[in-house]
Amino acid sequence: MDTSPIVIDIETAGLDNASDWLEPVTPDSRLKDPDKIAADILAKTVARLDKLGLDWNVGRIVAMGWWTEDASEYRPIRNEAEEHEALLNFWHVARHRTIVGFNCRAFDLKFMIQRSRLLRVPHPDLDLGKYSRRGIEDLYSLLTFNEGTYDQGAMRRSLKAFAKRFGIPVNDTINGKDIPALVAAGDWEAIVSHVQADVETTVELARRLGVIQRQHAMVSGF
Repeated sequence: MDTSPIVIDIETAGLDNASDWLEPVTPDSRLKDPDKIAADILAKTVARLDKLGLDWNVGRIVAMGWWTEDASEYRPIRNEAEEHEALLNFWHVARHRTIVGFNCRAFDLKFMIQRSRLLRVPHPDLDLGKYSRRGIEDLYSLLTFNEGTYDQGAMRRSLKAFAKRFGIPVNDTINGKDIPALVAAGDWEAIVSHVQADVETTVELARRLGVIQRQHAMVSGF
């Protein structure tokens, strides 16, 4: 039974049929001018489209990357069949390991669990409590002292920002907000390159913080 850590990162985008589960966009009730009403609806529609990939109810996983001391995997996920396979494989490899990620407790793992439910993929019952560290090491929580929601300092609290602050080179120019456009363009090579860069950066940051080495002495994940 291998209990060494596994580092995870996913990239997401909105479902093509997300509108099937969304309420109609309504304009500001104070508006009376038809042109202003139309402009308000358009603006709200565009704003909502930008958030689809962040909502695990109307989004999907389009790339997944993970790293262990013995192996790593970085794959594009073009459809639900590939998503099902990727989730099934990850949960199998991650069994008994401590999962390490950046903001993984608040985003990646919740997204993966919800997609597993929807795609009927067996998944572990993870402890996602804010202060729990059983089976999960979230570098974002660690670096913001569990106050990430309210920690509004001058420096950004992103993976790239923290990596640079700790002297870890970051050469990747793609950001998460770019992924939906890359999916639409079919640029899977760029998407996989980005998820690999994020995983490798997370690994180096975890090493810099002593998280990976510390896992060997911790209780297994699940």
